[in-house]
Amino acid sequence: MRHRSLFVAFIIMVFCGGSGKLNAQERLNFAYISPNAGSSSVLWVAKDAGIFKKHGLDVNVVYIEGTPKALMSLFAGELQVVAGTGPAVVQAKMRGADVTMIMGFEVFLPYYLIAIPDVKRVEDLKGKIGANHSAATSADFAMRLGLRNIGFDPERDVNLRVVGATNLRMLAMQQGQAQFTVITTTEREEGEKRGFKVLVDLASKRIPYPHSGLITSQRMLREKHDAMLRFGRATVEAIHFFKTQKAPTIAVLKKYAKTDLSTLDTAYTYLKTALPDAPYPTIEGMKTYIAEVGRTQKEIAKTDPASFVDSSIVKSVEKEGFLKSLSH
Repeated sequence: MRHRSLFVAFIIMVFCGGSGKLNAQERLNFAYISPNAGSSSVLWVAKDAGIFKKHGLDVNVVYIEGTPKALMSLFAGELQVVAGTGPAVVQAKMRGADVTMIMGFEVFLPYYLIAIPDVKRVEDLKGKIGANHSAATSADFAMRLGLRNIGFDPERDVNLRVVGATNLRMLAMQQGQAQFTVITTTEREEGEKRGFKVLVDLASKRIPYPHSGLITSQRMLREKHDAMLRFGRATVEAIHFFKTQKAPTIAVLKKYAKTDLSTLDTAYTYLKTALPDAPYPTIEGMKTYIAEVGRTQKEIAKTDPASFVDSSIVKSVEKEGFLKSLSH
């Protein structure tokens, strides 16, 4: 833990330019958890289009793979905000951590279960190796839900191996180390270009799910309430910018995304529709996760889904009329 803390602190120092000078703007450290052009692209836009700065924020943007890892840095005080997933919030809070989801970007499960060409039918997955993400990630949840959806027991009928982020999972499939995985809607085109095919379409089912959103702590909401409110306004404005300024948004995606750049237009089109203007965290999505995981983790089954979210920032931004002002 100490080595990880020092490493993240070093990254943040580099992004800050190593400067010790005082800045009139409020400084916040923010991490996104996927190198692909997903919903966290909104925060890339907020940074590069100067929207954070416009709202009096000096935001350092850092990539950390997976929400559980990013939350470790949040708890250590190195980060103030994380763009991550609902499952990690639930699991961390169940262990006593001060964590809450304050915004929802993608509030439906946007996943597909894909396989190599040799896997002709879902029955062919029996005994095959699945490239999976780590526990408490949306990809892990989608993998297990997708397998159960076709009558498979994730623990007995297949061999799931933790590989990591989507680009690593698809690479493992290309190298013959795995035969299937799950990918999101924004990654589907790239998967198909690599020759993989969709076996299970979970995205079309529109299952309420806290796939992505903004995460912080109640302590941050108390102690830096004004800064968090400004972060909320900046995020809402960035969503508006994202939806109405395609060319500059695509330019930002090209700068940050570690994916096939030819698929960015498809990713943009999907996200433009998926991102809500008022990004409330999803209680219904939390219900979905709790109901599924609660089958084996009884203590989670007893929890209140609303206890994992805090809508106060989005409510304040909407109530003050800021959201409406963006359309005028």
